[in-house]
Amino acid sequence: MKIDLVCGSYPPDVCGVADYTRLLARRLRDRGADARIVTTTGRDTDCDPQVPAEGLAPDWSVRGAVQLARRLRERAPDVVHIQFPARPYHGHLGVHILPLLLRSAAPRVVTTLHEYCMAPPGGRLKQLLNVRFSDCVIVTTDHDRDLIARRCRKKHIHVIPIGSNIEPAGSEEEGLAILEALGVPGGARVLVYFGFVRPGKGLEAAFRALAHAPDDTVLAIVSADPDPAYKEKLMALSRDAGVESRIFWTGYLIEREVSSVMRAASAALLPYDDGATFRRGTLLAALGHGLPVVTTRSAATPPALRHKENVLMADPGDSGALGALLHDLLSSPDYARSISERARVLGEQFSWDAIALKTLEVYSGLKVQDGRC
Repeated sequence: MKIDLVCGSYPPDVCGVADYTRLLARRLRDRGADARIVTTTGRDTDCDPQVPAEGLAPDWSVRGAVQLARRLRERAPDVVHIQFPARPYHGHLGVHILPLLLRSAAPRVVTTLHEYCMAPPGGRLKQLLNVRFSDCVIVTTDHDRDLIARRCRKKHIHVIPIGSNIEPAGSEEEGLAILEALGVPGGARVLVYFGFVRPGKGLEAAFRALAHAPDDTVLAIVSADPDPAYKEKLMALSRDAGVESRIFWTGYLIEREVSSVMRAASAALLPYDDGATFRRGTLLAALGHGLPVVTTRSAATPPALRHKENVLMADPGDSGALGALLHDLLSSPDYARSISERARVLGEQFSWDAIALKTLEVYSGLKVQDGRC
């Protein structure tokens, strides 16, 4: 099967959708599909030797989409799979009319909408063009499926979750060496925070919660260097909370090194301001490594995340409750082991092998008689 994955922001850099596209293409190719990535012209299409890519879209205007549609028809793939959003699409209609431009051609068109619920009303309306004219639509959460189904009741919408861009590939030994080089004391119990450091991620609550954890507990923040002013604000908070000496910043690490630090950690601390959902790749990375996760809940938190069974959850901003959960978790190895085992089982459904298999099932399910599913 010949598959063109359209992603205007490839190569990944700091774009989660582009990273998703890269990892999906890898796994589709592992399963025998002829998958390649189609992106905007002028981008580095040789960044991943395992994934062929080509810049075919001059831009994402209507005229650019017409040119891209012609070039895709010339290649004659079986499936064109559009990934949305991407920064180059912003302000343009091209990606939204691409399914219509391909409608009379041979390829079937699938669109994955990664962040439908996060779009403003105007953005949602434009995404509904993709829903209307694509042969199939994929979303990453039940919530997005339900929102779209209210507007397009006859359209069958598939739910395929995102996966983590950090797969278990490192070693505990390497992780311990990285932590030792940062000055983490030997034998310390390590909490890991992984992801962007910016407002909304709950780090203020994390620092305050650390004060309630056992004294030999440290927090390793695995992230590229944040905005200096925001980092200084966080460090001032850590001094006020009396935990400055227990916080360690790794700076940027490659994927294997991130995995290694996770393998060396006792638990993950991810106290999002808006609660945990399966849209959070950092949460999925922690689950995939079998780490006990202390996080936060909201109305959008999926029921598969079960408090004190496969995760530990408090309300956003409740540093006292987060600290109590950390204390209970780190004070009972058996309890931590139980949470870890169930976290790993939950994380298996977000493996890239599972995602690729579900995606291929969507492709195979496209009906031949009218090209619609």
